[in-house]
Amino acid sequence: MGGVRTTSYRLLRGPWGIAIDLTAEAALTREPPCSGEQVGERVWLDVTPVREHVPADRSGVRLTPEELPWLRHGMALLTLDLEAAHGQAQHTLITVHRVLFPETDFQPEGLAAALLQWGREEFGLDARSVEVTFDREANRYVYPW
Repeated sequence: MGGVRTTSYRLLRGPWGIAIDLTAEAALTREPPCSGEQVGERVWLDVTPVREHVPADRSGVRLTPEELPWLRHGMALLTLDLEAAHGQAQHTLITVHRVLFPETDFQPEGLAAALLQWGREEFGLDARSVEVTFDREANRYVYPW
């Protein structure tokens, strides 16, 4: 694990794209962490930094209550792999420090994909691709979840 790290999620399969930069950090602990929300038996997610404020340098956005569940969903998609990788001796706490995306041409489902990509990169997990399609009629990306 490399400390605080940023991943850049990019998707362009239609006339417009989704671009999300997500900065997060992982910590392994023997005891359940004092912060965050439990997502799996031994996996926790803390979104306090992106729920409560934007970074002082304005390089990120504060997520809305409608957007936050998508981060939890992305974490839930990683849970089984993380628990298998770290066994029963460790709890994993992921803290999302910053999220940056253009406020136009944005779909909140992309937050789940961005966190999933971050976790796969951070922990060296199987990088199965997420099969996203573009619905031209609806002018939206369709994720398989």
